Amino acid sequence: MLEFQISQHVQTSLKWIQDTCFPATGAYESFAASIDGSPADSRKSLGTFSGVVIPCILSMFSAILFLRMGYVVGFGGLYDAVIMFTLSYFIVMLTVLSVCAISTNGAIEGGGAYFMISRSIGPEFGGAMGIIFFFAQIFGSTIYLLGLVDAVTDTIDKFPNTYYYKILYGSLVLLLMLGVVIIGAEIFAKTNILIFIIVSMVLITNIVSFFVVPAKTVDKPNDNPRDDLPDLLYTGFNSTTLRNNLFSNYSADYTLKDKLTSFETVFAILFTGFTGVFAGSNMSGDLKNASKSIPVGTIGACTFSYLVYILMTMMIAATCDRMLLQNDYLFLEHICVKPYITFVGTIAVTFSASLSTFIGASRILEALAMDDILGKLLYFVKIGRTRRGNPWVAVLASWVLIQALLFVGKLNVLSPFVATFSLLTYATVNMACLALDLAGAPNFRPTFSYFNKYTSLLGFFASIVMAFVVNPVYASTSFAICVMLFIFIMFRTPGSSWGYISQALIFHQVRKYLLLLDTRKEHVKFWRPSVLYLCSNPRSCIPHILFLNDMKKGGLFVIGTNVVADLTPGIAKWLEEQKLAWLSLIELLNVKAFVETTIDTNIRNGLQNLIMTAGLGGMTPNTVVMGFYDTASPVDFLQDPSAIPSKRKLLRRLRRDNDDRRGHVDELPDVRPQNARDRISIENYIGIIRDVMQLRKNLCIMRHFHNFKRPELSKKSHQCIDVWPLPPHISTVFVEDDTTSMFLLQLGCILHMVGTWDKARLRVMLTTPSQQLGVSEKTQMESILKILRIEAEVTTVVLPASIKDAVTEAERYSIVNQLIRDNSKDTVVTFVYLPRPPNQASDEQDYQYISQLNILTDDLPPTLLVSGLSKVTTTQL
Repeated sequence: MLEFQISQHVQTSLKWIQDTCFPATGAYESFAASIDGSPADSRKSLGTFSGVVIPCILSMFSAILFLRMGYVVGFGGLYDAVIMFTLSYFIVMLTVLSVCAISTNGAIEGGGAYFMISRSIGPEFGGAMGIIFFFAQIFGSTIYLLGLVDAVTDTIDKFPNTYYYKILYGSLVLLLMLGVVIIGAEIFAKTNILIFIIVSMVLITNIVSFFVVPAKTVDKPNDNPRDDLPDLLYTGFNSTTLRNNLFSNYSADYTLKDKLTSFETVFAILFTGFTGVFAGSNMSGDLKNASKSIPVGTIGACTFSYLVYILMTMMIAATCDRMLLQNDYLFLEHICVKPYITFVGTIAVTFSASLSTFIGASRILEALAMDDILGKLLYFVKIGRTRRGNPWVAVLASWVLIQALLFVGKLNVLSPFVATFSLLTYATVNMACLALDLAGAPNFRPTFSYFNKYTSLLGFFASIVMAFVVNPVYASTSFAICVMLFIFIMFRTPGSSWGYISQALIFHQVRKYLLLLDTRKEHVKFWRPSVLYLCSNPRSCIPHILFLNDMKKGGLFVIGTNVVADLTPGIAKWLEEQKLAWLSLIELLNVKAFVETTIDTNIRNGLQNLIMTAGLGGMTPNTVVMGFYDTASPVDFLQDPSAIPSKRKLLRRLRRDNDDRRGHVDELPDVRPQNARDRISIENYIGIIRDVMQLRKNLCIMRHFHNFKRPELSKKSHQCIDVWPLPPHISTVFVEDDTTSMFLLQLGCILHMVGTWDKARLRVMLTTPSQQLGVSEKTQMESILKILRIEAEVTTVVLPASIKDAVTEAERYSIVNQLIRDNSKDTVVTFVYLPRPPNQASDEQDYQYISQLNILTDDLPPTLLVSGLSKVTTTQL
């Protein structure tokens, strides 16, 4: 009758918590199922009390309530014990607030804390902490099992107390637990209800015993090797006993060969009991309504267990001599009205705690496997589930690990591991909630309102600090393991559809900094190329993209393209698919670029809009790069991996990635046939060049980059970067005010500063009408380069006399073309001064201009024709 009343009071309290804290909690799971069209999970059969409250309470009592209360009060005293319990519950409750916020913000599935962390902050953090938390559960289950074995061997003399016998007893009990967990969650819940009733009766009996059992001397336990002990006294309620137990007395622990205790070691032992706060959330896949049950049940369980611990701490401090507490950790059996009652309670609560963490570990392992966090390493876990959905392979894997840890044989040895792993998990849960709150995403609106960013931040730091207080070595090692797991999962796991909190935080911060980027404060000494590349087709432009990624030197890189089409109803979906394919290609090419697309039936109009609108705020392109207008057939580099050696590995990665959200490069449009309907006309091409210049943008035109071999650059250090800073067909001297000449030098210098290009020789090819004038012009150029801090060789090239006899521009350009070919045959890339287009648009002049550019660049190495319209460098500090 008494236990029934306790159960009724607990459930009434839970109903009050639910009505107060969760007024708007709905059936998230039912709603999600109605959206997805998925049937309800047959595993979801547990309610709040049986699925959360009871597992949490029993796990938080675990080995502490009946086995280690004397250890905590005996060494820490009343004051330190209360501080430890309060500090533990303070950290736990801060974490519980974060758990409540996350769990009431959407439907919760199997995996408990791992599921909440991974779905909140992405698979990398979630996976790393899920693995850590899985091992925390494995270690915790082992600790509780060792506590059960200690209780049996210390109480019943007939059971041998040697190391191998303890392992045998633990293995037999673990085998029994394996049977319960294999059957499923329902038998687990029914078993826990029975155990909860037993523990409640034992707890009440122990409390009553403090009042009715008279003072007496307690015999020394069999496993205590000390022979010179004074009498171990139970005094009953006594003011002298209470005064003697107020303060700490950290001395030797008889179970660890008289190793000295400290606040940190005692706290580590105590905190292992509070890892049970996730016992309910670990059962999330078996709960009828996890979003309601987890917050309500966890808060109720924490409140109830904290009050029980504080009450027991005060009663123990007032009735038990310190020598008794420090030398008999099972003293509650000896002062109970019936010793076997406490023994039964100890067995029941440790069995339940070990069972709860066992089943929790198996559920976490199943979730990790289903999310493909470790790939084929956990593939075997996916293949084994019963018809009711019980992951029996995950259960067996957890059983094997617990069995292996049983060979450690000492509860106090494993406790720091559990405390450290659990504290790191708590820190991550708080960090997840903090990140969600800071990101300010409109969809983060949990129905639980009793939390804020300060509680999450405090919980995060408190958990981290206490992890290092418990054991700095274990904490540092665990942190290092988390980092390695994070890096491994980041590179190994394909993209997920869960959402990444990092993206929300980045958006939040980038928006703020973009608003601070004021174009009125720009200065030439901080200039860098911000490139807009007008790309016709990504398949034929991969070498161009790779080169421009090097040349941008940390500046903005936008790849823009115009789709020749009308804005029809189906075009939006096609554009989205193309964008995902573009992003996949950019990611796997390892270039830092944005993609912008316009739609217009007129290519020139579309590119005009692109040039004017590309970028955002103060981050806008200052340099436009175009391909060359020629009759060469475009090359599909995605179908010819040998053209770029690194492509072979790239394509393997592309085709291995089956994530639909990332797109696939095979969905990129095929290269245009030479006579394609949407090929740009010469008039529009020259018109775009004029548009760029009128918009005061620097301009580069790329040609012959289908021959560009960037991977070979590091193997041939004798290759050169050649800059021709003067209009090569004119006999003139270098003028510093010529923005194009300065822009050519700046681009050559920037490219030479990039790590991959610093092995090449940067040469400034200075044209001169005669060898005699070339000496003075070379000296002048070297002086200018020194002022500009550009390390380059100056090579003078004498213009042939025939250039003066040339009648037409075409003849002059042909002579210059031969001059460049003769002097730049070992060039990786050549920068050449771009002649200005004709001022007036006419078909004849446009065709003539294209013809002249074609003659100038015919059969050259990869070449950039450059025109600069703004100042890009300065000699001032």
